[in-house]
Amino acid sequence: MDDLLPVTNVSTARCSESFALTEVKCLKHTHTWVVKGFSQCECRYLETIPNLPILDPQKHVFRVRLHPQGNKDSNKDFCFFQVFSQTSLKYKAKFTVMNVRGEEIPATVYNGTQQLNGYFEYIRREQLIQHIAPQDEIKLVLSLSIVQDTITKTTPGDPALQSAPDSSFTALSRDLNDQYIKESKFTDFKIICQDDTGKSREINCHRFILYSRSNVFRAMLQEHTGEYKSNSVKFPDIDYEVMNYFVQYLYSGKMVSTNNFALLQEMLKMGERFEVLELKEAAETALKSQISCDTVCQLLSLADMHSASILRKDCIRFVCHHMSDVLKTPGWSDLLTTYPNIGTECMQMVVNCEESSSEDPPQKRFRIEYHHE
Repeated sequence: MDDLLPVTNVSTARCSESFALTEVKCLKHTHTWVVKGFSQCECRYLETIPNLPILDPQKHVFRVRLHPQGNKDSNKDFCFFQVFSQTSLKYKAKFTVMNVRGEEIPATVYNGTQQLNGYFEYIRREQLIQHIAPQDEIKLVLSLSIVQDTITKTTPGDPALQSAPDSSFTALSRDLNDQYIKESKFTDFKIICQDDTGKSREINCHRFILYSRSNVFRAMLQEHTGEYKSNSVKFPDIDYEVMNYFVQYLYSGKMVSTNNFALLQEMLKMGERFEVLELKEAAETALKSQISCDTVCQLLSLADMHSASILRKDCIRFVCHHMSDVLKTPGWSDLLTTYPNIGTECMQMVVNCEESSSEDPPQKRFRIEYHHE
C-alpha cells in the first residue's frame, strides 16, 4: 500500500501531460498630494504623477485632479478626487484622504451611469472641511495598481495543486512575530493610540515592516512627511488593542485566532483602511461564520460600508431566508434608518425569491441574483 501514488497525482497523470501558468504582472505605485488652505480652494487643480516607472513615460502619463467645489453647479457641495490617463493600460485606483493628524475620512466611489474620464471618489465639502479643521490641510494618497503584462509559461506540474507548507516561511513568520511580541530591540518607530481608559499608549515597531506591508504606511513614511521626521504617528481614533493586533498581523502574516465578534469587525476595517487586503479577506471569512439573526444587520451595514462583497452577499442571502425573524430584531430598524437603500434591496430580494419560488416547480430551488449599484 505504501507504493501507491496519491489520488491527485494519479488523476493529474491521466488527464494532462503538460501544464502552463498565466500570471498578470501589476505595477503598484503610491502618490501623495498635500493641499494646504483647502477651504480657500475654489478652482480645480491638476497634478501629474512623476517618476512612474512604466514602459513609456511619454505615453502613459497619469494625472490627479482635485475638484474642491465639484465640477458643475449641481454637485458644488461635494469635493471630487479624480485620476485619469490617456493610456491604454488597465488600472485600479483608490484614494485615501487624511488630515494632518493621520485621521482618515471615508470617501465614496462614484458609480454613476454618466460617462466620466477616469476614476472618481467624492466627499461632502462641508464634512471634509470640518474633518481637517483647524489646520485646513488635507493629505491625499492615491494607490495605483497598473496592469503591465500578462505572462504565460510552462510548468513541470499542475500549478493549481497546493504545494506543501514552506517551512522557511513558517519560521520567518514565527521569528518576526516573536520579535514584535517578546523583543523591542532596534525599533525605530512609535504608533500612539489610546486604550479603553483614554490613556495614551505607545507601540514600538519597525518602520521597514510598516512600509513593506501597507500602502498607507508606505505613503506616510516618505522622507518629506511629518511622520517620517518624528519617527511616530498618532491615531486617536483607533483603540490601542486593535492597533496592537493589527501590527502583530503585519509582522506575522497571521490573524489572531479569535471568535471576538467586535475584534473581527475591527480587523476588517483596519485591513481596508491601511490597504492590507489579505487581512480584510481573512476577517471577512471569519465573520461569515458569525452571521445570525442578531448580527446580520450589523454585518450587512459593515460589509456595505467597507466593500466586503462576499460577506455582503452572504448576509443578504441570510436575510432572504430568515426575513420573518430578522424583522423582529432591533438591528433591522437601525439598518432601515441608517442605510435605507440596503433595506430596500433586501426586501426586493425577498420579493424576487418569492416570485421565483411560486413560478418554479416544487422540486426546484429558487436562485437569488444580486444587483448592487
